[in-house]
Amino acid sequence: MKTLKTVSDAVAFCYAVFIALLLTNLLDQNAIFSITTEEQTLILYKSLGAIGAGLMLLKLWIGKLYIASLRYDRHMAQVKINELKADLYERKQAFRSNSYRESRMEMAVASN
Repeated sequence: MKTLKTVSDAVAFCYAVFIALLLTNLLDQNAIFSITTEEQTLILYKSLGAIGAGLMLLKLWIGKLYIASLRYDRHMAQVKINELKADLYERKQAFRSNSYRESRMEMAVASN
């Protein structure tokens, strides 16, 4: 999931740089897209805007999935920690009860 998020971030960044270069006229849109009329230019910018909006929605969706994945992983780690704590508590209780029995046995042997 982290790889997918990284790739989507890189694609969105590259797309933003490409759009910035087109808008500043550092890239010639007429040569790249073979545009001859103003109507084609308007359609190009609408299309690029729609593609950019789609990329941002995809990036948002992937980000939310990534966060949900991290939260799930954290939850599973917390469950594992709780299981280990419970196991440790049970072992301590078993050790204490064994130590208590042994000390009572020693006291009984010593009093005889």
